Amino acid sequence: MTQRQSPTVRRRRLALTLKQLRATAGLSAADAARRVDHDASWLSRIENAEVRPHPNDVRALLNVYGVDGDQAEAVIAVARQAKQRGWWQRYNDVLPDWFTTFVGMESEASVIRSYECQMIPGLLQTEEYARAAFEGAPVPMRPDEVDKQVALRMERQAILTSDDPPLLRVVLDEGAVRRLVGGPAVMKAQIDRLIKQSELSNIQVLVLPYAAGVGFDGSFVILDFPPLPEPYPDAAEDRMVYVDTLTGALYLERPGEISAYAAAYEQLQALSLGPRESRATLGKISEDLAT
Repeated sequence: MTQRQSPTVRRRRLALTLKQLRATAGLSAADAARRVDHDASWLSRIENAEVRPHPNDVRALLNVYGVDGDQAEAVIAVARQAKQRGWWQRYNDVLPDWFTTFVGMESEASVIRSYECQMIPGLLQTEEYARAAFEGAPVPMRPDEVDKQVALRMERQAILTSDDPPLLRVVLDEGAVRRLVGGPAVMKAQIDRLIKQSELSNIQVLVLPYAAGVGFDGSFVILDFPPLPEPYPDAAEDRMVYVDTLTGALYLERPGEISAYAAAYEQLQALSLGPRESRATLGKISEDLAT
């Protein structure tokens, strides 16, 4: 299975690139927009990735910024890709806008670092575990909504077995692997799957034991994105932090925010058991669940 491209990431990178090119040209948003017969609010929505610009509008802006040739064609190509629909669009009726952005970015990440203090991360969940998690969620769902959410979660996992899969690095608090989601049988199957997947070359699962102390009160995901090929301008962010909440999400992009979460992840990783010790711990938990 080939890796699916994400129009979400393309749109965000296009927005940042256009903003940088405008700044390099020494133009304000109002000046640049006026030169292509639009107003500043139109360009602001484009530069904030709120709308998908038409490739012809992108070409007009690039002409104003003095960008032409191969560089211009590379940017316009990304503008065309950004207008495509993501595979997840068929789940729009159960997929909130704030999570749509994350699914799109996850689809194109080259490295995914995740810390989970309560649950097994969605990319590693069994279908039964995912169903139990949705059925037991604090916000009730209809049975058909649960079915679609589970199907979406299972489809998201396809990136792990694509031709060019991301590196997945997960730190699991011991509480997350001991919490009986769905009961002993469901949890045993989930633990067994964690053990099996942790043996794959692109997946690492580490357990943060109770003995490590407090840990970190709050799950988060750090996404790294591959660089776009030349001659595309090096303007887009290559890392983002995602923090999930009950009714929304935070997307952190400022260097200071990213550095803080990256340091936290490294510390949690250092406090965790090694890969072999983690598998042994998971194996013992699986044995206990079988009795």
